[in-house]
Amino acid sequence: MKAWLAGALLASGVSLLAHGSYMQAKAWLAQYLIEQAWQQALQSPNERVKPWFYADSYVSAQLSWPTQQQTLTVLAGATGRNLAFAPSHFLPSGKLGSNAGALIAGHNDTHFAFLKNAKVGEVFSLQTQNGQITQYKVRKIEVIHQSLHDFLAQSGLYLLTCYPFDSLASGTDLRLLVSADKVSSSISTTSS
Repeated sequence: MKAWLAGALLASGVSLLAHGSYMQAKAWLAQYLIEQAWQQALQSPNERVKPWFYADSYVSAQLSWPTQQQTLTVLAGATGRNLAFAPSHFLPSGKLGSNAGALIAGHNDTHFAFLKNAKVGEVFSLQTQNGQITQYKVRKIEVIHQSLHDFLAQSGLYLLTCYPFDSLASGTDLRLLVSADKVSSSISTTSS
């Protein structure tokens, strides 16, 4: 009986370890493939470049926030599946890099965890697939209810993540909203 229990516990432990290793390998590979797709997208500005052949999304921009030491490739379409791999552009909002209100969402325990340290006045950039690099300056950081979206009527780039950070409860109704205004825009002659 003891040998059977020990064998079952060992098999269960190995299974959990293998599953955890698989998930970590999948996450690492996804980040590599997303970055590869971004480099390809910069060379093909009119194509929708998918990070893997069966992906239901494509890369659309790259967010660079030097003071937070973050460079993140953005996927098109803020679905739960896409958000698991990268911050994602909420497509019903404005076009990225435009003057319309555009929204990028990300998880607060992965890609957008750094937003808890963001400060008003910080400058970051967003490069779109056509090579346009737009500089943004953080105007406001606030906690809002998830049902609010009237901010999108104003121009700017908005970064949204769940709030509070490091919470034991998931699925809260609160969101951290980082609002940023366009400072400048230029076309890059080299890929990032």
